[in-house]
Amino acid sequence: MICKTLAAIAFSVLLPALCSGASATDASAKAVVEKRIAAVMRHDLEAIVALYAPDAVETSPAFCVARSGAEGARRTYGELFQTYPGITDDVVGYVVEGNQVAVQFIARVRKPDGSFAFEIPIANFLTVEHGRITRDVTYFDTKGRPCT
Repeated sequence: MICKTLAAIAFSVLLPALCSGASATDASAKAVVEKRIAAVMRHDLEAIVALYAPDAVETSPAFCVARSGAEGARRTYGELFQTYPGITDDVVGYVVEGNQVAVQFIARVRKPDGSFAFEIPIANFLTVEHGRITRDVTYFDTKGRPCT
């Protein structure tokens, strides 16, 4: 009887975890992306750079060539914060599959007086391996602006 009771308890604890559809990889990949978004909101360049693997590849319609590694991320976000000091991101949603995370967000820029300047819908597709971003592919409408 005790064995049946223990088996029933174990089954009731494990079944929801097995059927939830989210693995530990899903949760940890999303957590890394959420950390990056939080660091962007704080304009914390060092925290962002720390989340990128040394061999990370970053692509965007704003770049003429892919950027790589933590230094690529430093350039991307350093330029972003310098050009748009009032930028914020509002996440619309996530899709997570294993170590891949898609995030849709709205980047909003405010003028120094706090008034609204513009907003851009962005789709970001990231791969996370060993707790670091290894691939960062971004899509948005450049409105005809040339790449840099």
